[in-house]
Formats: sequence, structure tokens, C-alpha cells
Amino acid sequence: MYWLTGILGLALILAPSILGYGANATANWTSIILGAVVVVVSVVKALAKDVGKWEYWVAGIAGVLTVIAPFVLGFSAHATALRTSIILGAVVAILAGYQVFGQPQTK
Repeated sequence: MYWLTGILGLALILAPSILGYGANATANWTSIILGAVVVVVSVVKALAKDVGKWEYWVAGIAGVLTVIAPFVLGFSAHATALRTSIILGAVVAILAGYQVFGQPQTK
């Protein structure tokens, strides 16, 4: 599942350029920074040999922050940035939450 969260993180990084909201500095940097966090923890999870779930906790928190960022940081008026943040953030949070809470513990 780490590969899927990694792809979503990459989508967050690229979204401002592709979807045209890169001119809004707050929306742009929020998407890039939170997307980079998701990508980094996904890569760490891919390389990890353990069964720890801290990487998914970090990705889940980044997903939740991505969902609430437009409202807290004031770019909710930009419809494209708002929809992108909510959709990608929610999917990351749901996938990470499933890995943390929905998967049985393996030893």
C-alpha cells in the first residue's frame, strides 16, 4: 500500500503545476510540502524491513492536514486547490488509516 500513498503524494506535489493553482503561494507550498512528506514516508516504508506502522501514522496525519489546510490557511476560495486538497488528502488519510487500524498485526 506504500506505493499507492507514494503516488498520491507525488500527485499532491505535481497538482499545483498541472491544475494551475501554482500562482497561489499558500496552496502551492502546502501541496508540495505535504505531498513530499507523504512521498518520503512511503519510500521509508518501502525500504523498511520492519512491521512498524509509524510511517502510515505520519502519512495519515499529513492527509488530514491536507484536508483541513484550505480552511485553516485561507485558500478555500480557490476551487481547484480546495477540491484537490480535500480529495487527495482524504484518500491518503483513508488508506493510511486502513493500514493502521484495519490490518491485523503481523509478527
